[in-house]
Parts: sequence; C-alpha cells; structure tokens
Amino acid sequence: MFHHPSEFVTFKTSPHLPGVELYSARLVDHEFAPHVHDAYSLGAIETGVERFRHKGSQHVAPAGTLVLLNPDELHDGHAEIAAGWTYQMLFIEPQLLRELTGSEVYFAAATAHDPQLADSFQLLFKRMWQAPDDLAFISHFTVLIDAVTQRYGKNLRPVSILKPGQPQRMLAMRRVLDCIEANLDQTLHIDTLATEAGMSVFHFVRAFSAAFHATPHQYLQARRATRAKTLLAQRSTPTDAAAAVGLADQSHLTRWFKRAYGVTPAQYQQQIGTRPLG
Repeated sequence: MFHHPSEFVTFKTSPHLPGVELYSARLVDHEFAPHVHDAYSLGAIETGVERFRHKGSQHVAPAGTLVLLNPDELHDGHAEIAAGWTYQMLFIEPQLLRELTGSEVYFAAATAHDPQLADSFQLLFKRMWQAPDDLAFISHFTVLIDAVTQRYGKNLRPVSILKPGQPQRMLAMRRVLDCIEANLDQTLHIDTLATEAGMSVFHFVRAFSAAFHATPHQYLQARRATRAKTLLAQRSTPTDAAAAVGLADQSHLTRWFKRAYGVTPAQYQQQIGTRPLG
C-alpha cells in the first residue's frame, strides 16, 4: 500500500517480445530499499526528481534524465523533492540486449541528463505500452534501444545497415514491400517480414528504417491509411474500409486516418462527395 494518494506502480510484461518488462510509476513518499535486477534497467524521469545510491555514490535525477543500470547493480531510490517523481523503465534481459546489439553492452554512467532523448524514450514507451502487435512493439523497441545504447553504451560493435548499391538487399526489401501490400488486411508479424528479407528481426528493423526512413510499422500504417483513402473515395463505408485494411474497427481507422490526413474518414468523404449511399 502506498501512503500518498497519487502514488502508483504498474508493471506490464510484453506479450510481443519475451525478455522485456515495462514499468511506469509515480512515487512521492515511498522509498525503495537497496535491491538489484537481473535485467538491464533503462528508463527516463518524466517529472520531479529522484535520488538514488548506486556503486557507493549518490545520484540526483531530475526530469529529462535517463537512468541506465546494468544487471545486478545494487541501488535504492526515493524522492528528492516534495512533489516526488514520475518515470518509466524498461527491464531488458541481458540475452535479448546482446541479440539486439550484437555485443555485451555496459553503461558506465548510471545517469545521463538528455532531455531530448528522454522525451523520445517517454513517447516510444507509451507507444510500446499500447502496441497492438509485435510489428509495432519491436519497431518502437529497436529504434529506442538503438538510440540509448549507441549514445551511452560501451563495448558496442558497429551495426551494419542497408546501404545504397546493394542489389540483393534491395531485392529483399522489394519482397518485403510486396508482402506488406498483399497482406494489408491481415495481422502482419515481424518474423514474417524479417524472413522475407532474410534477416534477423532487429537487423531487419534497422535495414528497413535505413532504406525507407520509416520503421516497418510506420510504413505499414501509412500503406493502410492510403488503401483506406482509396476505398473511401470509391464509396466504401468507413467500417468496410477499416476491415479491408486489417484495422480492428472504424474508430481505429478514424484515429489513424486523422493522424495521416488531418480529417476523419467521414469528413474526407463529405469533402469529396463520396458519402456511401443508403
């Protein structure tokens, strides 16, 4: 039980990527006893200020700070100011991080004040928390953890990505695009697309992003919105258009369509004069 009414701690195990646990918390009065995690603990302070002891030193982490703890490192934690602190963390099993980076990652500093990357962490964390499938989750996860480890991780091996002038790789990506286009009405899994490309999952996300300046999930959603737009222009109902592009329901289509084009499907049809008959 927490003493302060605004305090909470919420854990969520990822159903889309084994080895990742998501954690969101706001704490005011609660103090963590010294403890360790078997996993890497990577997070960002959203509001307030945390103080914690780590490797014999005190660390103060205000909003905009990344917290970067290696496995089995003893630490505690409590609020530095009366308002407490709000933060998000990812607990990542070492084997999974080795698979992602290709090497044994070590974070030399427990904190890094980096407001821009902390903002990105919070945005992608929220998207991961709400991710409907593994394609969305792993796309967001790879982008985020690559950014954190490449900036602050040590012992990293260079990550090879798709380069122009590699015809075999471009043919592989063409197969991926064809697979996406042929299956817009289906749930597409990251393993399916990575297999089409002949790559591991994480290498595929990097290579695709380098080639098309968008993650596989972003590209898929863009193609779904475009296909839906074509169907709406042909007098399909929003409900039918949503089903035809693999979205759960009309409200899901409305959110994505407005994000892509600035209007709802109904507003689009009103504006171009293609409201469904009947």
